[in-house]
Amino acid sequence: MADTMSKVKFEWGDVKKNWKWHLLLGFFFVITGTIGLVLTPIATLSSVLLFAAFMMAGGVLQLAEAVGATKGWKSRLLNIIAGLVYIAGGVVCAMNPVAASLALTVILAVAIFIIGVFRVVVAFQHRQELRDWGIVLISGLASIAIAVLIAISWPYSALWTLGIFISVDLIFNGWSHIVIALAARKSLEESEKEKETPSGQEVAGSASA
Repeated sequence: MADTMSKVKFEWGDVKKNWKWHLLLGFFFVITGTIGLVLTPIATLSSVLLFAAFMMAGGVLQLAEAVGATKGWKSRLLNIIAGLVYIAGGVVCAMNPVAASLALTVILAVAIFIIGVFRVVVAFQHRQELRDWGIVLISGLASIAIAVLIAISWPYSALWTLGIFISVDLIFNGWSHIVIALAARKSLEESEKEKETPSGQEVAGSASA
């Protein structure tokens, strides 16, 4: 039991050290998702190309997080897989947005489903450390629901639903990172206060002696 608790504290401590990176990544996904919602009604093809760039950039950031800011082979592997999924989707969009739109709809449905499952797993794994772990869980369930809706709407509304569903998924992904980052920052502040408290008590004890 003690070994398990120490392992949890170690993994959470690694996230606390890099909470700013998680916050930055979260804002990036929220901003790109919001831009996608605005651009989708204007021009579907241009939004697909923009999403290709956004997804590849997001994938690169996810890979950078896995390599530089994540410790533990399980967490690193899951982040690498998520990053590669985003990059692969962006490359397919950029190569031929018109011809690939139908096939891309199916590919993205599978990718978003996998990412949703990953978020659900993360939410349950860290439900004791995350006060707002329910938001992460909801984002995962929303991603799974989005994947199902994409599959149901295929192939008739593949073009216009593509941008909308990806935008919503990016926004949920961004808020998941923001929630984790803010919770990690709060945990870091509490840890620093706990370190300061014993020293203050020792000083008071020596003064009374």
